[in-house]
This record gives sequence, C-alpha cells and structure tokens, in this order.
Amino acid sequence: MSDEHKMTTKDKMVLGVTLAAIFGGVFFLGFIGLIVNLTS
Repeated sequence: MSDEHKMTTKDKMVLGVTLAAIFGGVFFLGFIGLIVNLTS
C-alpha cells in the first residue's frame, strides 16, 4: 500500500502549482480589497 502513495516528480509539480495558484489568488484578492479600502 505504501507504494501507491509515493510522490512522483509530476505529483510534486502539480501540488506546487496548485498551492501557488491558491496562495496567489488569496493574496491578489486581499491586495485588491486593501487598495479599495484605502482609496474609498
């Protein structure tokens, strides 16, 4: 069963891209909200 859960290079890349996309999206939305609050 442990053989099925080994992380391949592709899996690590997909995981990294997914985490980067989530973090980037949250950061971007937060930054836009901050700008809107400061300018209004």
